[in-house]
Amino acid sequence: MRNTGGTVLLAVGSLLMSGCNKSTQATADSAAASSTAAGSFDENAARSQILAADSAFGRALQSKNVDSLMIYYDPSVVSMSEGSKAVKDPADLRASYAQAVKSNPRDLAFQSGGVNFSNDHSMAWDYGTFSQTSDGPKGKPVKGSGNFVNVWKNVGGRWLIVMEMSNSNSPR
Repeated sequence: MRNTGGTVLLAVGSLLMSGCNKSTQATADSAAASSTAAGSFDENAARSQILAADSAFGRALQSKNVDSLMIYYDPSVVSMSEGSKAVKDPADLRASYAQAVKSNPRDLAFQSGGVNFSNDHSMAWDYGTFSQTSDGPKGKPVKGSGNFVNVWKNVGGRWLIVMEMSNSNSPR
């Protein structure tokens, strides 16, 4: 079965919600800078920031608010999903999400496999599994699942996505 329309891109975007099944405080949507002092790095605080951003991204995706999705991306972002060409420009990524939300994403579920950091703490990656339902051809519900990895860059204490990648476990 070949992925159609925005379903694949929706999977890529929705995979960012790995933190969705975790409760977050009301401030999870904030873009507050890290509270770590220069020279020290609190991995638990940074991990919480990334998972909170994942959760907020997921809520924005389900509400079909594309503008709210784009605040999580670095201008150098590359987005890749199985069966699709790499999207390398924020404007093209925004257009892809605008198309993807038309497939009515719902029943999104994510399981984080963890968040890891580079030795200098300038980069992080999170990974896990996802499942979702969206509208397929002729509006028929299509269930999908897969794996994802996101690469984040620390920009002035704020974590931004520089690379996202997913694959589908669904039969083709």
